[in-house]
Amino acid sequence: MITRTARLLVAALCAALLAAPAGAAEPFRVGAHRSVHGSWEVVAHRLGYFKEAGLDYTMQYFKQGKLIAQALLTNNLDVGTVGVAAFVTTVAQGAKLTAIAVTANICGTEWIVVPADSKAKGVRDLKGATFAVRSGEGTDFAFRSYVLPKHGMAESDLRWLNIATTDRVAAMLAGNAQAAVLDDPQAEIARNKGLVRFLEDFCPYDNIRMMHAGNPMTLKTNPGAYEKYFRAWLRAHELKRTDPEKFARVYTGALAEVGDKGEYPVVLAVVKRLRSEPALTPEVKAYMVDMAEKQKRLGWIKRVPRFDQGEAVDGSIFEKVSSQKN
Repeated sequence: MITRTARLLVAALCAALLAAPAGAAEPFRVGAHRSVHGSWEVVAHRLGYFKEAGLDYTMQYFKQGKLIAQALLTNNLDVGTVGVAAFVTTVAQGAKLTAIAVTANICGTEWIVVPADSKAKGVRDLKGATFAVRSGEGTDFAFRSYVLPKHGMAESDLRWLNIATTDRVAAMLAGNAQAAVLDDPQAEIARNKGLVRFLEDFCPYDNIRMMHAGNPMTLKTNPGAYEKYFRAWLRAHELKRTDPEKFARVYTGALAEVGDKGEYPVVLAVVKRLRSEPALTPEVKAYMVDMAEKQKRLGWIKRVPRFDQGEAVDGSIFEKVSSQKN
């Protein structure tokens, strides 16, 4: 028998459901990377671009692209940046992710660094050193696959410390690593403080991309949210192109809130190095296939996804919004 209390609870629940707005949706969930390639989202957020585009959203910071990928795969995020190497590996292993744009070409914002008092003058001088990097990231793949061979070195010539970019300066200062890959803005902030010295960036070796990835479930059920998102996101790209000083001022304030305190001139230098190349061009897709083939030879994956034939790649929403701007 249903009690009077139970009947009242059922009635209240039904009334609440009837009162709920038809088609009410959860806020669109944006993931912002702590490195400089996450600046587009941060600037669009702080300048109100997302709200002006009509996007109901939340935003969360992440230290690593892998964490963003995990959040997308577990349906805890709708859009975010994933390193191209991790994206390729994840898709090849059967996970459902979709590349919807290119966050940036980051070769000029990724640095091979050593402590400021290190005697190393080049990569070859690092033989036998402990090197800090995050295993499986695009910069890790590029360093092992392109940088080391260029200098006549193999992976066995180094010892490896697998940690997030935000922890690598501390690891070097503590003597736990003698060199590292370091992302901007953390790299430039650390150099400006006299903590590290740059050996070189990655541009002579590889045009590393960060992939803008979407949640396949949300792409199907709410493509309009991605249109609003891209309208705001591309406004941030345009601001960086036309007024990098304003872009850098906004980003400097945002960095302080998450503990990456850098002076405006330092952040401006970083922002100017960031390359805005958001389209999923045939060249980008071919680059992803080439990376997958290299990963297969290394034994990381067993299958090469056909990104060049549209597998796990869909730039249609970005292209639609981009064409509306022009």
